[in-house]
Amino acid sequence: MVKADRALYESHPDLGLVLGNGSALIAAALDPSLELVSEARPIQVRFIPGRSVVAQFSASVAAADGETITATFVASVGRSVPDGTALVSSGGTDVAIWRVPADPFLPGLGSVASPDLAGRLLEQLGVDSTGITVRRRAYRPTRRAVMELRTPSHRVFAKVVRPSKVAELQKLHTSLVGQAPIPASLGWSEVTGIAMLQALEGHSLRWVVEKGGGPLPSSASVIDLLGTLEGVSGRDRPRQRLVDRATDHAVFIGTVYPELLPRVQRLARSIEDAEIPEQLRTIHGDFHSSQIMVSDRTITGLVDIDTVGSGERADDLANLLAHLAALASASPRYAHSAASYGADLTSGFDVVTDPRQLRVRVAAALLGYCTGPFRVQEPEWRKATEERVRLAEEWLDAATAIPL
Repeated sequence: MVKADRALYESHPDLGLVLGNGSALIAAALDPSLELVSEARPIQVRFIPGRSVVAQFSASVAAADGETITATFVASVGRSVPDGTALVSSGGTDVAIWRVPADPFLPGLGSVASPDLAGRLLEQLGVDSTGITVRRRAYRPTRRAVMELRTPSHRVFAKVVRPSKVAELQKLHTSLVGQAPIPASLGWSEVTGIAMLQALEGHSLRWVVEKGGGPLPSSASVIDLLGTLEGVSGRDRPRQRLVDRATDHAVFIGTVYPELLPRVQRLARSIEDAEIPEQLRTIHGDFHSSQIMVSDRTITGLVDIDTVGSGERADDLANLLAHLAALASASPRYAHSAASYGADLTSGFDVVTDPRQLRVRVAAALLGYCTGPFRVQEPEWRKATEERVRLAEEWLDAATAIPL
């Protein structure tokens, strides 16, 4: 453990308890038929200072028959958990432990996590499940998961949310299908929190950017895509503006990386001072390159519409640019294609929005993406965080260089 990590864990004991003792906590909660045979490696952590820690780990376990598998575990502190969740007490603190797919907040996840059970759901939809394979595409502990169910002739995505959230998700899909190029809902369950969604043609825009070499959608087609959301009222689902989150992001960054606190506080204040509010309209709310589906340069769809609501169009455009900038900074392999495409989009977006305000919002979005390296526990997350702070500062400088 590096000195900086030790200081962070001492300042936030619950974080230190979970991240510093993951293997011991998981081993204590394991079923007697299983044995932990590797160190538990943290792969994601959601830390709300002073309130809660929810960390996801990858670890190898051996069964009584000698078979070794790689499993995903979650350790949670500071959150109330449903009855029946395994608890491990350490130093007077209770830590909830579960092995995915047995997330106590997502009761439907187990129903789509194995070929046999997922196949039964496909059969209910009239799909032959012979040869089914199941792949977990996304998982945020306690919040949501996406499973890809594939057969030789069909591909379906099962989105799992808390049961209390699935009716709203279904309502959104119903209101937008036929108007926006979103996945159609093939069926849903209010009991389990599962929505079965149509697979869209193509690959994510992020995949195409990372692959490189191919043509990419124009800025006009991206703007047109957002325009397909306009017919749906988002007044009952207001989205917090990117600029309004800047101070909270700065506080978090300063908590996990205290040396950056004065710098990110100045950045957040400068973002707030430079921002001018825009007219509200229906926006995606989490618009980035993993949400846009593309085939042969043509946009084929938009996914993860849970966040659709009332907000500022510039926030969606800025978030996409910030996502590409963060992607470019993450790996030399993607730097040229992501940065070049981001520059092309910026030129197009400047035509339909205030260029100065667009860049202010990109800086705000990047401040949010600064939390990513810590969240996914990159080996050199401090270095990556500082690089993204630098990017945010550059975008704000570019904004303030544009005359009012």
